[in-house]
Amino acid sequence: MDLQLIRTALLITLSILLVVVLLRRFRRGVIAKDLPVNAHAELLSLDVAYHPARLQAVVRVPIDQILHTGLVDEQDHHSFAWTEVPVKSGTQTLERPLPPLEDGVHRFEMRTTTQRTVRQFTMRQG
Repeated sequence: MDLQLIRTALLITLSILLVVVLLRRFRRGVIAKDLPVNAHAELLSLDVAYHPARLQAVVRVPIDQILHTGLVDEQDHHSFAWTEVPVKSGTQTLERPLPPLEDGVHRFEMRTTTQRTVRQFTMRQG
């Protein structure tokens, strides 16, 4: 065989191998950074309903879990906590009665054993 032919075949093979390795590394990085962990609960929406005042949280849970919910202040100190709720896998709506709150922006916290999610909501009663 000609040495030039072997050199060309090796260059082409190594170039293709390099592209494949870089694509796999890029895909692994995207999956690790951008996709949610499938064991985490996802807060899909948070709405305030009135008369009586209550929060309606739509959550999607991949596995059966216990959710801890509450209200936190600007410094992330717990200002109010509801009892924990066992939730089955799937999408569910949680209704939590609100304590007497002033009008303005408040923060809702949802926790599991592996995550913590905080979302803001606005209270208007007038």
